[in-house]
Amino acid sequence: MSIRNKIGLGMIALFILVMIIGNFLDGFWHGVVFTGVTAWVVIALELSSSRR
Repeated sequence: MSIRNKIGLGMIALFILVMIIGNFLDGFWHGVVFTGVTAWVVIALELSSSRR
């Protein structure tokens, strides 16, 4: 598997994990975690697009 595929699978696993954890958290923390994950995905997409 290429590094890009591993990063993609890692991001999907991280997102699922955050969604599961978010179900047990209050709205405030869920918003904070969601914002962090969104920022992480945007940064990852920027890195993958700049690598091409």
